[in-house]
Amino acid sequence: MRSAVRGLTGAVVAAGVMAATASMGLAQTGGGSAAIVSPPPLNCAKPTTPVDKTLCGSADLKVAAEDVAAGLRETLANTPVGERDAVTRGQQAFLSERDRTCADRAATEACLRLYQKRIGDLQTVSSAGQKKLAAIAATIPKDPKAAAAALQRYDGPAAKAWLVYLLQAGLVTPSDKEGKRETLVAGLVAAIRRDLVADPDLKEEIDKLGDLSTAPLANSLMLLRHVLSTTELDAPCFLFTKHGVLAFEAFGPFWNSSRDASPALCEPPLSVFDLPEWKKIEARMSTTAAPGQEFIGGLVRQNGGRQSEIDALQGSLLPASLLEAPQSDDAKQAVEQRKSAVAAFRAWRDFDLWPEADHKATVAALPAAIAATAKLYRETFKLTPAVADQAAHALADRFIASHISALMPE
Repeated sequence: MRSAVRGLTGAVVAAGVMAATASMGLAQTGGGSAAIVSPPPLNCAKPTTPVDKTLCGSADLKVAAEDVAAGLRETLANTPVGERDAVTRGQQAFLSERDRTCADRAATEACLRLYQKRIGDLQTVSSAGQKKLAAIAATIPKDPKAAAAALQRYDGPAAKAWLVYLLQAGLVTPSDKEGKRETLVAGLVAAIRRDLVADPDLKEEIDKLGDLSTAPLANSLMLLRHVLSTTELDAPCFLFTKHGVLAFEAFGPFWNSSRDASPALCEPPLSVFDLPEWKKIEARMSTTAAPGQEFIGGLVRQNGGRQSEIDALQGSLLPASLLEAPQSDDAKQAVEQRKSAVAAFRAWRDFDLWPEADHKATVAALPAAIAATAKLYRETFKLTPAVADQAAHALADRFIASHISALMPE
């Protein structure tokens, strides 16, 4: 289970939504639920109960106990506050059976199976809840106020991050009676930081975003990216079509590691790299893939290959934005690196690394791929011939740079 939220450390986790989220002109639904019962933290330095002695006597059980605590917290975050009774009953039933099964130290395997089943059950409930959250987020372009009302039924980090976005993007506006937008945003961000405290690296990056109540929208998009990375939720396409370069940069490469693989990006209605002309080039360039690399839409994926994925999405979803100036310092640096990579491609001579025949075939095939892309941009995206041609060339540069950069020394 993927989770960056803190584990349960108290005997009771009370249900309730922060007052800061119960506004914006929207009626608060739910109104609380039964408390979720959790055992006290496991203290293996001085285990006292028979159950604690069984858990502390097995490394696998200690990990399983932590996973159940984290899974419960995640499930609560993805369940509306007023609909947690089933989670409550499930947890109480688990604890009762655990106390019966795990009190016998000879029943370690049975105890572990019980914990594994609970982890799976929580994962199922959490995943279903996240699908509902994703469905709510998908309604933002059509009815942001209704989406905000639905999000207020939750008190997890993902729902709060979406509320911050709605406020900072000006899609919902609180009345004077409800309080200032800045105050609401500050309360939401404080709650998010609290829930993500178990991930110090992520918390540090959120702190670097500064005061989000006064920061640019790009910072709120980055907050949303960070929080969604702790969930199974994707970054929806409307963020990119609405905010363009700001969103592509916010959800682009950040960690420069496999951690960039989340959150997953939306699937565009069409993929430009499905064109047969690009498939032909892919066949020639795939020979350079090193062990551990794979190809996504014709682009080398290395360490998560986030830039490759963003380039493919941008070229398939909002191609005109390929011609817009970069906004962030990292994006500006990436432009210079791309220029160097394209220059290296044109002057390629390391044929031991990439055979000369494949290089020549790629050079020869590029004009047809660019022409097919420009045609797609004219006909599907209604770009003018000049803009379509420029965008197609810009995408080709990104394609080449993404591939060659994987071969060039750091």
